[in-house]
Amino acid sequence: VAAADPRDPNFKKILKLHHRASPHFRGIRKMAAVHEDRGIFAWADEPNLYRNKMFLKGFEVLAQYNLSFDAWTYSTQLSDVLALAKQFPETSIVLDHLGTPAGLFGQVGNHTGVTKTARENILFRWQEDIAELAHCPNVYSKISGLFMPVLGHQFHLQKREASKQEIIDLTAPLIQHALQSFGMYRLMFASNFPMDRVSTSLVKLIDATSDIVAAYHPNALQQVFRHNAKQFYRL
Repeated sequence: VAAADPRDPNFKKILKLHHRASPHFRGIRKMAAVHEDRGIFAWADEPNLYRNKMFLKGFEVLAQYNLSFDAWTYSTQLSDVLALAKQFPETSIVLDHLGTPAGLFGQVGNHTGVTKTARENILFRWQEDIAELAHCPNVYSKISGLFMPVLGHQFHLQKREASKQEIIDLTAPLIQHALQSFGMYRLMFASNFPMDRVSTSLVKLIDATSDIVAAYHPNALQQVFRHNAKQFYRL
């Protein structure tokens, strides 16, 4: 999965160069995570990148080259991913990090996730948007990035690793909702290390996530940790 910006006037040429550089080239990733709270780091140069006309014009090319797209937004922008998926149903899209509900577990930025009510609203809106996005058959999602500090964790400030049980307690509601929405054939595990390393270890993360996924269905573990990624990326 390579970096490329569909807005680039040389987008087609860039894709051809990626193809030439590697026979394993399968798709591109372009981050669009920009939060309405300006205290939260912006990973793109405009707030609605996936609705940009130049972006959409370039995005059309992905289907022609049989390439997938890794999307990443904050949960407040999931409607942008939904619109993209509906406009390009022939292009396979995977939502990274389950859409990153910033502030879900505690205050981040200037004013996000400050109160319990605010955090409940973040969860409710995320659940609604994920369920709606999952109706698009061309959309998958990655169980990843759930221990980035932007979700409101305090482990990096406490300078300790989240335990396996803490990981389960925090992420089970998210992973279970994702499984109920996407099913076990359109979710894949990804580590997001070293970004999540400030909050926990990879061993604990895999151990905890495995328990949550395995409890959903006897075959879910193989699907989420192996087969779905192989199918999506044509490995």
